[in-house]
Amino acid sequence: MAREIQSTSATGNFPPLVGIREKGQYVKGKVVAKATTNNGNPAITLELIDLDGSTSISPSKGVYTEVEVAVGDSVQIIGSSKQLREKLPQLEIGDIALITSQGKKALTGGKTLGQYKVEVL
Repeated sequence: MAREIQSTSATGNFPPLVGIREKGQYVKGKVVAKATTNNGNPAITLELIDLDGSTSISPSKGVYTEVEVAVGDSVQIIGSSKQLREKLPQLEIGDIALITSQGKKALTGGKTLGQYKVEVL
């Protein structure tokens, strides 16, 4: 019997987004869902265990509002930087992940590259 393979693109209402841009900021949580954004970036939903960073929601395109979250809430991290695009898809449902910002690396031409450490605990 034939079956259709469903898309894993992330659409609809999303959990708050995690912002860990400053060196030393981190998010720790249990991976509860994996998806891909319309731009092809990995989107990982975590059941929050610990956070040193910000969380926000986007009520409309390009508009972000900071929100408070608590341990046990769902949060989402998007792999929009090169390192996170490579590392986040390697996480599996059920993994306890610790994602830490290691700051930015200066590149030629004045650009920077976000550095992240992704650990499965």
